[in-house]
Amino acid sequence: MGRADSAIAGVQERDKWRQRLEALERSLEELLEKRRRLEQRLARVHQELVKLQRTSKEFVEMRPAGGFSVREVTVGPHGPVYR
Repeated sequence: MGRADSAIAGVQERDKWRQRLEALERSLEELLEKRRRLEQRLARVHQELVKLQRTSKEFVEMRPAGGFSVREVTVGPHGPVYR
C-alpha cells in the first residue's frame, strides 16, 4: 500500500504544480494584454504631445517680433462706443 500512496501523492503534487503553472500563465497573459493597452495609450499621448509641440511652435513663429501690442491684449472695446 505504501507504493500506491506514494504514487497518489506524486500525482497530487504534480497536479498542484500544474494548476500553479496555469494560474501563472493566465496572469502573464493578462499582464501582457495590459502592457499592450498601456503602450497603445502611451503612443496616443506621444502623438498628441507632438501635435501640441508643433502647434505651439507655429504660434510662436506667427507672433510679431516685438511681442504683443497693448491693443492686442486689451479686452475692452476698440474705438468709440455708441449708445
